[in-house]
Amino acid sequence: MKKILCILATLPLLLTACALDVVQTDAIRAFGDVLEVFPAEEYEPHRWRLAAPDGGAWFFFDNMGFGMAVDAAPFVAAGADLSKLKNACEHNMNPGRDSLSFYAPGFDMLNRNVKVTAMTQFEVNLPYVREYLGYHAEMDHYNLNLSGAMFEWAKDLAANDKDIVFALDPWPLIAAGADPEKVEGWAYAQVPVMRDGKPVQVWKFLKIFDLK
Repeated sequence: MKKILCILATLPLLLTACALDVVQTDAIRAFGDVLEVFPAEEYEPHRWRLAAPDGGAWFFFDNMGFGMAVDAAPFVAAGADLSKLKNACEHNMNPGRDSLSFYAPGFDMLNRNVKVTAMTQFEVNLPYVREYLGYHAEMDHYNLNLSGAMFEWAKDLAANDKDIVFALDPWPLIAAGADPEKVEGWAYAQVPVMRDGKPVQVWKFLKIFDLK
């Protein structure tokens, strides 16, 4: 009971801070635009996922946080040894197949007995992972850093042909034996990012989708 009262007491302050955070507030608005054209599936009570249109990756979230999973098969076919990857596991996003999973921590903010929407869950979760939320000016995307992976969504769907993007850091997979040029279903490309205030090009595995 004390935990519940504490959560309820801090929620108004949390929402006020959210209103003052322009990036966070607009990231929530933009994600809502994505859900309008590409609704999340509630695959278990209080758990939602956005599956890549090609079925090879999933962005998921619940009242414990955010995560991303990708089908490991294309990387295994390209030479990766899953035993060399710490995050290789069987994941219920894709029963019966090995998947690679990545997470950002969250907090148990909503009672599982209360009916909430995907948008409500996303909005409540995001302030607690604010340090993992970013804005990619070159792509005009918001993104969540998921410790080795990233999920991105367009700020303006109408002005962007890259509405959602699943991105992976390639080096652990390459170190595990994957030939990046042989991974089917993923683009291996350089993308611009800012580091220490300077633009640099970094390699990523990418799945890019136009939802319109």
